[in-house]
Amino acid sequence: MKTAPSPIVVQNSFYNRIALGGLALILILLTGPVDSLADMNLTVHMFQHIGLFVSAAFFGYGLDHILVSRLLWLKQNLYFGWRVFVGLMRFNSKTKGLIFAAVIPSVAFFYWHLPSIFDLAVTHPSIHILEHLTYIIVGTLVGLSMNAIPRRFKAVLLVVGFMMAGMMGSMMVVWPYFYPVYSVAQNTEMDTAIMLFGAFGVIATSSWLLKVLDVF
Repeated sequence: MKTAPSPIVVQNSFYNRIALGGLALILILLTGPVDSLADMNLTVHMFQHIGLFVSAAFFGYGLDHILVSRLLWLKQNLYFGWRVFVGLMRFNSKTKGLIFAAVIPSVAFFYWHLPSIFDLAVTHPSIHILEHLTYIIVGTLVGLSMNAIPRRFKAVLLVVGFMMAGMMGSMMVVWPYFYPVYSVAQNTEMDTAIMLFGAFGVIATSSWLLKVLDVF
């Protein structure tokens, strides 16, 4: 007679799938038709960046739970890795995860989307690779920090993130030359897409924020 798997095994399997799923999405976004299309279309390029960041966050979230469940093994077999991970957990506990989940991502996205830096990355493959690595590393750090963020802060960060995307898109709509390396038509298309993405995101998440903040 087969025995049912323990809750711990089932939970670990769930987080393994999250981590592997995030890693698979990163590979899909960096290879094949998606990457080729992103090289030609500004809108796809911009959403590729968002996708890399979000996929890496899923990878980091799953990895965090996997490492927590294997702390003893990590300490015995990879002591340096154990020290780094424990130090990360302690730092996140003190800062409520907000440094890695809010401050660093904001700085990274702001820097890489400055017109001069963005156009430089588009025209120089090595810098473009560094840009993508930045999104992957920053997204992974966000995922590794999720458990330390209070629930209401998670809701606020999500809504504010969508709000900033929408505001950025709406402001750039009136500036169709924001990224000179792309045509006016592509700039306008991307601005509109980002504005709508932010608007729909705010609509979809604001009810959760109001519930978490106990407004109603």
